[in-house]
Amino acid sequence: MSVRQRDLIARRLDHLRRMRRHLDYSARRMREGDIADQSPRRLTDEQGEILAAFRTRFSEYQEQLGKLLKAVAIEEGVAIVGITDVLAFAEKAGIVDSSEDWKEPRDIRNAVAHEYEENEQLLAELIVRMLDLVEMLESIHERSERYCVDKYAVPPAQTSQEKQ
Repeated sequence: MSVRQRDLIARRLDHLRRMRRHLDYSARRMREGDIADQSPRRLTDEQGEILAAFRTRFSEYQEQLGKLLKAVAIEEGVAIVGITDVLAFAEKAGIVDSSEDWKEPRDIRNAVAHEYEENEQLLAELIVRMLDLVEMLESIHERSERYCVDKYAVPPAQTSQEKQ
């Protein structure tokens, strides 16, 4: 592995760690306020802001996970034509159990963006599912990081205590 590629993967992992903290915070606020269980059109301004932050952070985290998976697949010499090739590699490497683990959050993210003004009931269901999928995305992140630490000796994440 080239030093440059190792540094790129390490930077992506570091960025994902920060994004995960932000997503965890937004998901916690969603749960504490029971925001996912309320009609999106009846949310207060504060609740709407919490939902908007959660949607954005979920989407960005999922997108950045895909970029990390692609960087790792490239490093492994995978011929990539599309995301299917990346996901096939990730499944073979044990980073995802199935390609659906990554596709479902992406599809829900896209559906929420398209249904925001159209179908309130469907939107509410999608938001609940999005909140449920946070744990799966975090699992993909953890598996990706373990793979990179084991395979490329990329520095592992530091705990809060280690940083102090």
